[in-house]
Amino acid sequence: MTPLDSHHRTLALRILARARDLTLASLRSDGAPHATTVSFASDELVMYAAIGIDSQKAHNIGADARVALTVNAPYQDWSEIQGMAIDAVAEIVSEQAQVRRAGELLLARFPQYAKFVANTGTVPWPGMLYIRIVPHSLSILDYAKGFGHTTHFSV
Repeated sequence: MTPLDSHHRTLALRILARARDLTLASLRSDGAPHATTVSFASDELVMYAAIGIDSQKAHNIGADARVALTVNAPYQDWSEIQGMAIDAVAEIVSEQAQVRRAGELLLARFPQYAKFVANTGTVPWPGMLYIRIVPHSLSILDYAKGFGHTTHFSV
């Protein structure tokens, strides 16, 4: 697999900046996939999300860090479709500096979080935990280069 070059890295970061949500697939204990939509913030190619402390995805990630996800930039016409399919590892963030960083990134990107959590100064927010998603490979879908044009990279 080709390593991610600077041109495609810039495109990947632009897609992450424009997208608001991603679809995260984790593995249940029986091996069945479980996909959910989550809002996210990113720090370069590393993504963070706040999830329910007792959610299915929290249990899945706690047992098996392997995840896959898709993220798509908004578009008006098919010729503008840009998105990514990403294979990654996800971890529940527990180191205090990373917990603070995740909370800061999410609150900066989604100020409305302050309306839904009792105390945004306390991290992780009550009833939630943060996950950190680190990609190891990605495919960039870019319809500007033709219908279904996809390029695969290692990260």
